[in-house]
Amino acid sequence: MNLSSAEETIQRLIFSLSELEQLGQTLISGHSNFNVSSKTYLRITLGTLQATRGAIFCFHPTDNYLTIAASTPEVEIPPIEIEPDEVASLLECTLIELDTPPKDLQNFINRNSERLNGSAAHRLWVPLKIHEEFLGILSLGKFLGRTTLEDWEQELLTILAHQISIAIAYSRIVEGIQSEKFRLFMLAESAPQICQLLQPEDAAEQVVHQAVALLDANVGGLMLIHPEQQNLELRYAFPETLISENGDQDEKNPISISLKDVETDTTEANEKTEFDMLAGVVKEGMTDRCAFKTETFFGGKNLMAGPIQGRDGDILGVLVVGDKEERGGRIAEFTDEDEILLDSFAKQAGVAIENAHLHQEALEARELQAEMEEARKIQENLIPETLPEIPGYEVAGHYEPRGPVGGDYYDCIELSTGGWGLAIADVSGKGMQAALLMATLRAGLLSELTSSKVREESDSIDMKNELVEMAMTLNSLLYVSGTEEKYATFFYSHLNPETDTLTTLNGGHNPPLIVKNDGNIVWMGQDVGGLPLGMFPNDMVPLIAKYEAEQIKLESGDLIIFYTDGVTETVNTEDEFYDEERLEEVAKTSTDSDASHICNLIYQAVMDFQGDADQFDDLTLLVLRKK
Repeated sequence: MNLSSAEETIQRLIFSLSELEQLGQTLISGHSNFNVSSKTYLRITLGTLQATRGAIFCFHPTDNYLTIAASTPEVEIPPIEIEPDEVASLLECTLIELDTPPKDLQNFINRNSERLNGSAAHRLWVPLKIHEEFLGILSLGKFLGRTTLEDWEQELLTILAHQISIAIAYSRIVEGIQSEKFRLFMLAESAPQICQLLQPEDAAEQVVHQAVALLDANVGGLMLIHPEQQNLELRYAFPETLISENGDQDEKNPISISLKDVETDTTEANEKTEFDMLAGVVKEGMTDRCAFKTETFFGGKNLMAGPIQGRDGDILGVLVVGDKEERGGRIAEFTDEDEILLDSFAKQAGVAIENAHLHQEALEARELQAEMEEARKIQENLIPETLPEIPGYEVAGHYEPRGPVGGDYYDCIELSTGGWGLAIADVSGKGMQAALLMATLRAGLLSELTSSKVREESDSIDMKNELVEMAMTLNSLLYVSGTEEKYATFFYSHLNPETDTLTTLNGGHNPPLIVKNDGNIVWMGQDVGGLPLGMFPNDMVPLIAKYEAEQIKLESGDLIIFYTDGVTETVNTEDEFYDEERLEEVAKTSTDSDASHICNLIYQAVMDFQGDADQFDDLTLLVLRKK
């Protein structure tokens, strides 16, 4: 039996409402989204209103364009740009007859008629909106058996459009929540991943890759502050071609931006550069984003940068991402939510980078410790454990390094000629280089003393010349072995115990103190000597201060005190120097003691003077006393 037209309409409505309810429950349950269900919404609308042609367009507010979600018949339409004032006009309308559109929309319809209407068959538009938020357009045409809709059908169309609007809005909310949940999940997952990386280069690379993925960006970079130069130095960039495009880079010559040369107070937006933006992020300690008219240093036009902070709150650098990409490959601007996300991730990045640098410093510290241990062993071999006995003389020494490895050296060497060599030296600096330079000096000294052809019975002129030649040889050896900052002060004495003659040469060292048996004081090498060893090449030495030797006759009871500046330049809590006068006083009162006791007396006097003050330098003493 044929149903009446009213009965058919009621059945269509009941069926449509049933489908809409099921579709709404599917959306709410999270088992579908509007992209999937858009065709069903269009089919329900067309079937309810008995229309053969239609389309649903969704609006993308970030970039102001429309894309087609569903159409009957199916067509592919590229994104349609729409101006903000045109969106405002659509929001004011409920139904739009395309034959008589509002004047404000005529230009939009004319320039997009082919894309919007296919073959110009669409006749009616219904703006999709909720609470003055524009969501899209429902477009209809070719109604069966009629050219226009009755009033009740228009009301029904409004209800159906409202249902579609709700579905779009809800789907966007769900997608936004899911997207944020996913981004938060990525944020939570990224923290342990990047914090486990212990190499600074690996940490920098992963931080940039994670940030780019987290913010859907196309480019990114990490720049860290060089504290001394006040530069932002590029540590890693994505894509890596950015580095080659902007010049060669290595660890010694990274791409850098001087924070001193950029302006952070530019008032005109078109005058602001990406460098100004980065400097502002460092200065203010806040995340910033900006769109530029031309491509930036990082390769994108839309940049967002966040400060990387250390545990103590200091700014370590800047994390940059650029050109956020949406579905379909369109570049979008970063949002407030993106700023919050980048700021949170940058805090994690600060911990990861700081951890990596602390690990690197720990490795370097262990390497330095191992180096210091090797230097200490070298130095232990340089300093004699016991001194030999010299017929008719007493000799004693004391060495107190300031740290694990010092730069002082002393020795008492028995010579094959029957004489004795007494040496004391102080190498500039500390550590392995100082220890190696001191080892070089000792090896060179022993080599010179072994090859010496001057016998003890030679006259004083030959002996003096021998010491000058030895000093020139050692100077040349240390000059080629060290650096500009490495040299050694050196004092050498050749003792002939048969004649009690002491021939000396001073290479820029503290002049030794002689307390004669009658109480008079003599400072050896104070007016005669030369430059420290290794400071200048041999051809320059005669032009500055050539080496000269001198001789002195020793008598019974004479006391000689060799020392380094760690003795006379020891400072007490009042910032006073121990100086030569105090050394004289102690020496005068101890002439009747043996050499070992005198050495201990001087050392204890210096320590008592120092008190609670820090030790200034290595302290070395060598005492020679004629019985």
